Amino acid sequence: MNVGTVSAQSRKKAEALLKATNTKLGKRKIFKSTQTERFIGRRQIAANGPVAGSAQALALAPGVAVRGYGGISGSARYEIALRGVKVGWSSVNGDVERNGLTVLFDGVPMNNLIAHNGSWDSNEIPVMQLISGVNVIYGPGNPATRWFDSVGGTVNFVPVQPTKHAGGSVGLTYGSDQTEGADLIANTGTYDGWSTVVAYGFMRDNTFRTGTFNAPSRSSALFAKTVKTFSDGSFSVGGYEDDTVEFRPNFIPVSPITAGPGGTAITVDGTPNTPLYSQSTTGYYSSLPESVWFKQIRVQDRMLYSQLKIGLAPDLSLHDLVWYRHGHRVHWRVDNYNYNDTPPGTVNSEYYNPRSDTYGNRLVFDWTLPWNQVKFGGSWINQTYTTPYTGYNVTYGTSPANPVQYNNDTLDNTYLTGFVQDAITPIKPLTITPGIAGVDFQTQFFNNGASYTPPGATNQSLSPSDSKVFTRLEPSLGARYLLTKHWSLYGNAAETYQNPGDNAFGAYSGSNVIDLGSLKPVKSVDEELGTRLLIRREGLLRHFVMNADIYRDKLSNETLATYISTGGNFATTEFASASATYQGLNISAQDSPSWHWHVFGNVALTHAYFDSYVPSGSTTNYGGYPISYSPKVTASLGLNYRVAFGRYLVSPGVSDQYTGTQYLFSNLANAPTNNVQMASYNIVNAQVAIKAGTGMVGLSAVTVTVGVTNLFNKQYDPIEYITSGGYFGGNSAGAVLADPGAPRQYFINLNARF
Repeated sequence: MNVGTVSAQSRKKAEALLKATNTKLGKRKIFKSTQTERFIGRRQIAANGPVAGSAQALALAPGVAVRGYGGISGSARYEIALRGVKVGWSSVNGDVERNGLTVLFDGVPMNNLIAHNGSWDSNEIPVMQLISGVNVIYGPGNPATRWFDSVGGTVNFVPVQPTKHAGGSVGLTYGSDQTEGADLIANTGTYDGWSTVVAYGFMRDNTFRTGTFNAPSRSSALFAKTVKTFSDGSFSVGGYEDDTVEFRPNFIPVSPITAGPGGTAITVDGTPNTPLYSQSTTGYYSSLPESVWFKQIRVQDRMLYSQLKIGLAPDLSLHDLVWYRHGHRVHWRVDNYNYNDTPPGTVNSEYYNPRSDTYGNRLVFDWTLPWNQVKFGGSWINQTYTTPYTGYNVTYGTSPANPVQYNNDTLDNTYLTGFVQDAITPIKPLTITPGIAGVDFQTQFFNNGASYTPPGATNQSLSPSDSKVFTRLEPSLGARYLLTKHWSLYGNAAETYQNPGDNAFGAYSGSNVIDLGSLKPVKSVDEELGTRLLIRREGLLRHFVMNADIYRDKLSNETLATYISTGGNFATTEFASASATYQGLNISAQDSPSWHWHVFGNVALTHAYFDSYVPSGSTTNYGGYPISYSPKVTASLGLNYRVAFGRYLVSPGVSDQYTGTQYLFSNLANAPTNNVQMASYNIVNAQVAIKAGTGMVGLSAVTVTVGVTNLFNKQYDPIEYITSGGYFGGNSAGAVLADPGAPRQYFINLNARF
């Protein structure tokens, strides 16, 4: 009996250690935190359907706005804004902080350390069936959870994890625009302390834009992780690979652009006497022929990582994370639209294939003392990033091998961090969390094109090779007070820093004006106050969670780079110095008042404005102007119901996402606007799932899900900007160009669990 008791205790401990490797934020952990945190679970992820990617999943979190040019598929790139601070790229300028969110996969950073364009793309996580949940930390957070790009927040996509029991699932998806997908998840269960999961997903689709070119896209993702538990800890090895190839659609004028003094009309093929190209003339979703314009984008990641968690003493534990990431992108654009206006020796097409290799190690100690929980440690990250680019014009005899314009920069970065954080509990209801971190950003910029440029080609970067080191201290303070067992108040404040992007060091600078002596790291001063409710089984509430917070985040020392198309030279990089303030209110709640019902919703109010914005070479200050593409109001609501009919479980659901008005950016002025707004829009998605237990050995259940996105077929533009005239040429300067959102689309998914 004693042997049996010991064996049972050992099994329970091993199960607990395996469970501890799953980093999903639980409701109780969030309730005790001094930070603003949210968790997006499987129900909310599923509300967007089986084809949706990472951006669509985040769109249901409070204070999050997403915009992109894709349909219902995760193959397209989206920009994600968390309380106004952004990551990703939507092909539109005007962002104060484009790389202000650190994106993690299973706790491992995916961001490029310094790239202004392509720090992280949403289609690096294209298949959400591989994801079990998403942790979101708003603002810089405490030192123990903060990373190099966390001035606006940290997002951790937690993949499916190894489990105690063997099992898995297989899924098949079909939808509008010839969307097809498949996914497989397999768990070995636990054997002698070892447990492994392997997951794979594939998706392909065509564009919803109308025209002669279907612009096919495809994505795949593969994940594997093995965990070994032992008497006082665990060791795991994981790997992730993603590969997406897409054709980015072209912009379309909102209104027709006719010929004017000194300019030509914008038509469907760039030649006179053909229909005017715009949403109101050729159709809301119309696009240019492939022979006139196309841009193919490929995004790839390869990640390998290992984590060790071990107890060194009864009150001291260690957590060590080691990782490697290889990132690669290819941008290939061919523009024959205005080649008749392009004289010899200029650029109308491009081939751009940057790549990076990142190595990192993060070591954290956790020391439990009476009334104190001390965390201390640090990280070392090194990255080499190369950015070869060629601009050419086939019409006049140049090519990627013999370009008109050329660029090849290398940036070497080393980031060092050390921190101490203490959670002090002087009395049971109160926790105070002071922290201090030291950061060291080392950047070396090498202008390789200065030593070698193809014959006759112009080097796009004229800045000389140079280096810069920034060292700063980051103080922070958080507190939480438990008013009752269900109700808590919390607040935190932090001063943090971020290394400037590659453009600030001279990459793609067409003039020798970069002054590293005056360059400063981006500074964030963030303050937050919030309250939480966590109620289980009281009155009509069963699993009720409510979070409300107010915040103010001041960003300064921003060096903004704006890519402005000039037609004949493809693009120039214009700079501006800026500081900005984001402030607002977020409220979110969810509950399952009965077994049948689950409801969730949130609303966010944002007031975002420039404290200063001065374009390079100008004395005009746009201080006080609203920050472009920061919706004043965002909100979402979801409702799910389930009911059993014999061995069938029927679960209909609906979700509603609202995005308020937002101001445009003007490439013509290289400045924000305060008088041109995008219209608000409201998108409703609906679906119904039918699950049946099979009673078959080896197959536990089969689920069929049928759904529709944009149920009411709303026509809306998530992306608009004021063109400088370089995109189409002709008489287009000052016109509004747009990327429309997807119309009504359908999908059906079959999932079998074994």
